Amino acid sequence: MAIEEIDWEPFIGRALGYMCLHLADMRSRSVLEQAEFLMGFGLPRREAATIVGSTDESVRVLMSNKARNAAKKGAS
Repeated sequence: MAIEEIDWEPFIGRALGYMCLHLADMRSRSVLEQAEFLMGFGLPRREAATIVGSTDESVRVLMSNKARNAAKKGAS
């Protein structure tokens, strides 16, 4: 009988992401701030969204809105 191999890397990566957010005292920040923090470590947006309890699409929209607001302020 073969023993099923378990890929622990996703679990370990998410656990480290949670720990980074906690140790950096980022858990009280917005979803976007938390996701951007994790993406700064090289995590893909989809993984960062999962760790902060959101979806890739939601984080994408938040990032788009932030860029649009920054462009409006720059044009003023």
